[in-house]
Amino acid sequence: MSKVPFKDLPFLVKAAVFISFFTAWVMFEEFVLDRHGLWRFLPFYKVGLFCIWDVLALVVIGCVLLRFSLSGRSERGPCAVRRWLHWCPACAGCREA
Repeated sequence: MSKVPFKDLPFLVKAAVFISFFTAWVMFEEFVLDRHGLWRFLPFYKVGLFCIWDVLALVVIGCVLLRFSLSGRSERGPCAVRRWLHWCPACAGCREA
């Protein structure tokens, strides 16, 4: 049996991984930050409410999982602009596909 890369997994599995990681963040907040009073050292943290730290966790988890969902570096083109727009002014002189 071979390993399946994260990018090849179905969307439902990727969503479940995202929810699992965010749930782990919420549990960390509840059991560590709230119970031990560490929330006092986090600016803009609201105990028991959705706050900017939760938004930051959502963005970081989402970006990391999105990064793992994209193709590997060896499969990508040499230029990020060229990958996204299929054309790049800096690469316009190049004739490689």
